Amino acid sequence: MKDRTKAGAILAVIGALLGIVGHFVIFLKWYEPALVAESAEPGCEILLKYIMPLMFDFGVLGGVLYAMSGYGFVTAKKWAFPLAMVASVLALQGSWFVNVPFMAADMPPVYFAIFWPYLILYLLFMWLVGRVSWNRTLLALLTGMTYIFCFMNGVASTSRLITVGAPLFVAVQRLHWLAMIGWGVVTVMIPLRSSEWIRMVGLTAGLLELVVGIPLAIATAIDLGRFSMFSVGPIFSLALVVVFAWPALWQKLAGPDEEEKPTTLTV
Repeated sequence: MKDRTKAGAILAVIGALLGIVGHFVIFLKWYEPALVAESAEPGCEILLKYIMPLMFDFGVLGGVLYAMSGYGFVTAKKWAFPLAMVASVLALQGSWFVNVPFMAADMPPVYFAIFWPYLILYLLFMWLVGRVSWNRTLLALLTGMTYIFCFMNGVASTSRLITVGAPLFVAVQRLHWLAMIGWGVVTVMIPLRSSEWIRMVGLTAGLLELVVGIPLAIATAIDLGRFSMFSVGPIFSLALVVVFAWPALWQKLAGPDEEEKPTTLTV
């Protein structure tokens, strides 16, 4: 157990430095150049102006939570590993999405410099500290990717809402983010325990993304005449809905449900 808490503390310190120092350095160096990028697509400058600071918030908050989890590991607190999982979800989100508008603006995807170390850090937390099974690790990675894709659909809908203003984008924009929140909760909880309520939250988030994502994917694919990136979120959600709706498959990947024992009142 000492080795696990020591490893957790070391990994948490690395995560804190990546989140705080890394985001400050990248943001201060690249924010202004991103706003004046000549090759930016319509709406891309809007994403960079507002989403880049938001991802900075995600990243720095993730770094602070990593620091707190490091303190928890040093003092042998039970909340240290769960807090590290929350920090990981924020950190991976904050270092992934900004690369998309950067590449659309023909700029280097500089945030990958902290995203890939964060991904390795997450896997090390799962294997060295949490001793999470391969099946559960894979499931958490898939739900985490879906969490990011739902966020991307929400942001892209916002951009199209501003630049195009079609009613469909107005209708679905907010619900992508609700689906994202659901997948975020599931991604944090899967490494911690297997429970029926986690499965229900995942099913709800997946169905919601299918309801709002499929019409959007079809409409944009017809408009563009090619595969629409709006399709990725619904595709991942569909795969996970199958997993979550199939009890035997869910238990194979997530493990047996750890239901709370019934309590009895005594007089």
